[in-house]
Amino acid sequence: MHHKTKINIGTRGSRLALAQAELFQRALTAADADVVPETVVIATTGDRLQAADAKPDTLTKAVFTKELEEALLAGAIDVAVHSAKDLPAELPDGLVIGGVLCRAAVNDVLVSRAPLTEIVAKPGAVIATGSVRRRRQWLERYPDTEFLAIRGNLDTRLRKLREQPAWDGIILAQAGLERLRPDTDGLTVSVLPVDFVKPAAGQGAIAIQCAADSAWLPVLRLVTHRPSLVRLRAERAFLRAIGGGCQAPLGVLARVYDGVCLHLAAVYYADGAAAGRHAYLTGSALHPEELGQRLAERVLAWG
Repeated sequence: MHHKTKINIGTRGSRLALAQAELFQRALTAADADVVPETVVIATTGDRLQAADAKPDTLTKAVFTKELEEALLAGAIDVAVHSAKDLPAELPDGLVIGGVLCRAAVNDVLVSRAPLTEIVAKPGAVIATGSVRRRRQWLERYPDTEFLAIRGNLDTRLRKLREQPAWDGIILAQAGLERLRPDTDGLTVSVLPVDFVKPAAGQGAIAIQCAADSAWLPVLRLVTHRPSLVRLRAERAFLRAIGGGCQAPLGVLARVYDGVCLHLAAVYYADGAAAGRHAYLTGSALHPEELGQRLAERVLAWG
């Protein structure tokens, strides 16, 4: 008789977080039939701030991960499932990213009342997003757009768009939209090309965090999509080298070609600069951290 082993999986309680935890559970049980997943929902500071309608600039990455990381360190859960883009550049001592699922779409999307072509042609179009990264890249191309801050989960944002006739659209991550498939009837969903709006580091990837000495690491390697892991390592190295807690808007995207070649593209907005600094670098997929660091050094060397 096979011995079944229970694994406690920590996750936030949002609909998207639970959907991502379920994707991980499915991958896990497909890789090892003797694993019995148990979901442990943990409310984070970020969830509480969002519920209280806090200002977007108080919603730093760490507020969505802190309580999950504390539960990991305390041994209350075995692994934590995160949107990779929520993970701070520097992980707490003793914790690692033990696995990465196959990455979904990295793009942002505009959900709007009219097609994208009409929105960009409309003087003073009103778009809601809490992301400075999205706002700065959009304004560089279409400077007469008006931006408003928006908070809340995906369903809340879509509801707010429908309730605000003065808003032309909102910007969301394509991956979240595809994972949840919310009702967008009567609205237009336009995928924004990455050369228009570069994504956040790790956007579209689901990262599994665990203790550095976790007995679950061999199992997590079974569910890991290698190219997605390489891309995430390069993007996070760029983030760390720029200065992990850096509040400057930046976008970064790594791509793997033929399994061996790694291409990294980034945009960085220095204080007060209207135009972003665009940088590109190609190197070996065997050394993603080195490539991320070199690209950050190139960007920072421009003063």
